[in-house]
Amino acid sequence: MITDSPRSVLEISQNAGITLRSDCGGIGVCGKCRIQIAKKYGSISPPTDKELKFLTAEEIAQNIRLACQVKILSGTATIYIPKESRNEAREISGTALEGRISLSPVIQKVQCQLPRPSLEDTLPDLERLTIGVGRIFNQIPLSILTNLPAILRAAEWNITAVFCNNDLIALESGNTTTEMYGVAIDIGSSKIICHLVDLLNGVTIAEEHAENPQIMYGEDVVSRITFAAKNPKNLKKIQSLVIDTINALIIKMSEKAGIEKDKIYEIVFDGNTVMHHLFLGINPKFIGVSPFLPGLKSQVSFPSRDLGLEILPEGKVTSLPLIAGYVGSDAVADLMLTRIYEKSEYSLLIDIGTNSEIMVGNSEKILVCSAPSGPSFEGAHISAGMKAVGGAIETISIEDGKLNYTTIGNRKPKGICGSGIIDLVAELFSAGIITKNGKFTDLSHPRIIKRVVPEFLVVPKEETDTDRDITITEKDINEFLLAKGSLRAGWTILLEKFGISQSEISRIWLAGSFGTHINIENAMSLELIPQVDPDLVVLAGETAVGGSKIALLSGSERESIKKILMKVKYVELSVEKSFNREYLRSIPIYHAISSNSIL
Repeated sequence: MITDSPRSVLEISQNAGITLRSDCGGIGVCGKCRIQIAKKYGSISPPTDKELKFLTAEEIAQNIRLACQVKILSGTATIYIPKESRNEAREISGTALEGRISLSPVIQKVQCQLPRPSLEDTLPDLERLTIGVGRIFNQIPLSILTNLPAILRAAEWNITAVFCNNDLIALESGNTTTEMYGVAIDIGSSKIICHLVDLLNGVTIAEEHAENPQIMYGEDVVSRITFAAKNPKNLKKIQSLVIDTINALIIKMSEKAGIEKDKIYEIVFDGNTVMHHLFLGINPKFIGVSPFLPGLKSQVSFPSRDLGLEILPEGKVTSLPLIAGYVGSDAVADLMLTRIYEKSEYSLLIDIGTNSEIMVGNSEKILVCSAPSGPSFEGAHISAGMKAVGGAIETISIEDGKLNYTTIGNRKPKGICGSGIIDLVAELFSAGIITKNGKFTDLSHPRIIKRVVPEFLVVPKEETDTDRDITITEKDINEFLLAKGSLRAGWTILLEKFGISQSEISRIWLAGSFGTHINIENAMSLELIPQVDPDLVVLAGETAVGGSKIALLSGSERESIKKILMKVKYVELSVEKSFNREYLRSIPIYHAISSNSIL
């Protein structure tokens, strides 16, 4: 790596398109961006106070540093990035429970053979086309109009007109009515999921996903708001990262399915409000300050050329509507798939991500809030935490004093993902190793390692893929309990405002890839979710991309959800008088374990 001015290794990597873990956005408080200076041909900066908090003297002697802190002051350096510091694409669970819908996409094709002009028939080309297809165009792009005479004659007057509603978006030679495609996209804070869909039969013909590269500017949305709001160049940079990633995924899907990109006529996307704004290039600054207002809430649609996406240039890019500053169109997509608004019974929907959306409702009304809990559940703020990728410990049990675990992909362990953290905390408490407040009960326990702070050994370094012990500290457990407290306080307050108890819930939907791996019994024992009959809990998979797919396939569903959203009321937890009280009550473990008889 070469640098002309002192910049951190993290900054140099970002500019080179190399993604390192940077859960805190590069401010030096997560310790996840460890790198090793393999060779240096110049000088580097000395360890900072922040590095000394995370790195041992032995590690510093081995030139292990934090990428966000160490700077190349002069010359060049060769950097080794260990596996645990690299961003990997996580496992994606299937989209479950896609309801049957009547196919009515807003994209439509009309094929016709136009009469050839003659001295007796001097109707101009546009009027001839309008009569031939039997439609009055709301809009016709200038790019089509300027080429209209050449298009019609090259096609020998046999053409297929492509419409989005009543906007003409393409003219194609011959009969292409059997080729009509769209893309549904869920833009998550940590991952992007794309489905290439045949609009004629509703079948997903290709899927791709990737890590959201914006992670290099922070695991949480607040860090990204701060970065993007600094100046227009930052906003453009963070927008381009997502657009470039989506374009790469579209190209992969098109090649896999053997179709032309110009036969993709619409993209429907969802995402939390910050991801929505960053994708469209809207400054998200005011989402981050009270009263947390988005720039818009309504559904919008733009030509793909405005965003530089690799589909038909005049094709449409459409967003689902938003609900509030911290409840975005991904929650709307969750609603569209789960359809909790159709039943009189009460449902609870929880989508645990970087920010967790919580909904309680039925056919009469729906209450929704956002709980700031996701980063810990996704591995951030936990010393050995990581996302649900290969090598992540996803299940843990302690039986007769023996700790057992499984990893995603049956690979050697590299860290612990959210579902594993839930299991670990529940098992440690049940085994009497930690108190209700997450403190170790006996520091002489054989698995307690006394380092700078006591650490519970989960996996010894000999068994890991990183040659480092995988451990958990009291601070890690506290971070988890704080996140758990926020989540529990969220659904508790919504139930109270709705006027119902836990026992009245008929269905709990756990959305997203996180919910697919979760141990329901342990989640209930910690009161991450209410204690109900486990058979009432649905692991719903990637509901958001499924909801966007429904919108892609049905214009009527798009219109219906606008009416449904009139029943939805957003609850801002930060102004609820009961939030602090309920939050503090929800942090300890004992509330749940003491009422565990239902399990």
